[in-house]
Amino acid sequence: MKLTKKELDSKLDSIVNCEVFSRALKFKALQHNYSHLNCILIQSQRENVTYVLPFKKWNALGISVLKGERGLAIIVPRFRKVEKKDGTKDDELVGFATGHVFDVSQTDAPPDFLVAHLNRDFPGYPSLVDLSPVPVTERPLRKGLSGYFDSKELTITISGSQSEADRALTLLHETGHYLVWKNKLEIPKELEEVIVESSAFIAASKFGLDATAPSAGYIAGYINSTEDLRKASKVIDKISNSLLNTYERSETYAESNS
Repeated sequence: MKLTKKELDSKLDSIVNCEVFSRALKFKALQHNYSHLNCILIQSQRENVTYVLPFKKWNALGISVLKGERGLAIIVPRFRKVEKKDGTKDDELVGFATGHVFDVSQTDAPPDFLVAHLNRDFPGYPSLVDLSPVPVTERPLRKGLSGYFDSKELTITISGSQSEADRALTLLHETGHYLVWKNKLEIPKELEEVIVESSAFIAASKFGLDATAPSAGYIAGYINSTEDLRKASKVIDKISNSLLNTYERSETYAESNS
């Protein structure tokens, strides 16, 4: 089924709310390759979804979808090749279509499948500091302040009184603010906090850190409209992917030391 952008926007507006937004973050933390908007669509169709793949990809892993199970609809962008003035070709978005994925609970996957595919070890705070795009310093900060990004000095300052895991979480959060600044994203301060907190949670979960997803109540405290939720979803994809790319070598470190 093909969908126009207007039809897609209407479908998303009908299901996006703070509760689904929060659940989708937890799912995206496990499968960051799916857009947050698709995570919202998936979560709106089935509770407790953890890991999804298309039918053929499950089969490629030697795993079968159980008889009678219905796929979860996702939005798949459709492109066409267009020739540019300089003679090169580029992809042009022409619309959207509906694809389908299946959760691991809808298959005959072995019980240890998720452990084998999703287990991550915390790489260590020092390795994250080494990969930071800006200098990181530690010093005592006032109570309640765990860290901050200084856009004038291009530095991240972190409270040294925190545990190593909390310092790592703070570093991810403040790197998120740096990425918003670097990409010159004009975002209201309240919306930026939700985006950065959500993106840091996704990255932290990917690296095996024990992080808490922003709650529906927290999100509702900063965002008042469905339009803002949808805007936040799009930017979360950009910032969380940038965070993972920035610190991706730390995952190699974790695998080599596990």
